[in-house]
Amino acid sequence: MTNEQRSLSASDLFPIRELVQRTGVNPSTLRAWENRHGLLKPMRTDSGHRLYSNQDVQRVRRVQELLVQGVGLNEIAPLLEASLEQADPLLNASPAVSLNPAWQRYLAETLSALEAFSTDRLDNLYNDACALYPIDIVTERLMLPVLEQLGWRWDKRASSIAEEHFFSAWLRNKLGARLHHASGMARGRQLVLACLPGEQHEISLLLVALGVLQQGRRVVYLGADMPLAQLPPVCRQTHAAGIVLAGRGMTESAQTQANLREIALLVENSGIPVFVGGHFSVLFQRELEQVGAQPVGDNIALGLRLIEVGLASVPIRATAGRGR
Repeated sequence: MTNEQRSLSASDLFPIRELVQRTGVNPSTLRAWENRHGLLKPMRTDSGHRLYSNQDVQRVRRVQELLVQGVGLNEIAPLLEASLEQADPLLNASPAVSLNPAWQRYLAETLSALEAFSTDRLDNLYNDACALYPIDIVTERLMLPVLEQLGWRWDKRASSIAEEHFFSAWLRNKLGARLHHASGMARGRQLVLACLPGEQHEISLLLVALGVLQQGRRVVYLGADMPLAQLPPVCRQTHAAGIVLAGRGMTESAQTQANLREIALLVENSGIPVFVGGHFSVLFQRELEQVGAQPVGDNIALGLRLIEVGLASVPIRATAGRGR
């Protein structure tokens, strides 16, 4: 027990569920950080239950900061201990993400599992990563690079289209399992997620849905090629807090111009924030802003943060009770 822990009274301590609520890191990950990497050193009750303090909250947040920068878990422990004696939170101490061998291994093995069309191997890799890292880190450091590689290999492999379809189906199953698990646990108000009309590729939207669930919000997932005129009644029925759309779009496409018109009508008719992600939001940022939609770009991790900021700026009373 550290001197810091000895000075704490019982009123300063709380169980693991409160640490989960304060940091967003799930219990299995916290226990793995403790048992496998020594990043946490909780106190214990006589019956063996873990107890944490505000100092542990700060430790977890520092771990999250370093993970975002690409520092491996094996490298974090000595940096974390050193940071306790300094004012700096070690934000400049991380190596480049691309040099992190742990994520390189995960990426190579995940691509190999896709090439072999092995659901079991994908499950094992994903579950192993999620046991050690928060899901937003897994999305940013593993799922997005996999998606980028699939796009790069689109015309370079005979089975590239089949691999993307296989990955989409696997992600859809993961989302379904998380939706089922989160249905009784998530407390945040719902978001309605859909791909733009004509958009058949939903991997990015699936990753967004997993990230939204991790943030504690519920999800109404509508998938690919969704007619936008259908969304306002869905939002009223579910008392949704916002809408998230995703798509690619082409500057000269008739479908793209139709989508812009439909988004304008959706903003007008829904009465709740409409967020638009993917390359579509990059190409048409100005047009989307002009009609009142909120473009969030094609970086999923950043887009999730922008969605949270956008939702936080809308008073609950502005959307509550619609459709009642």
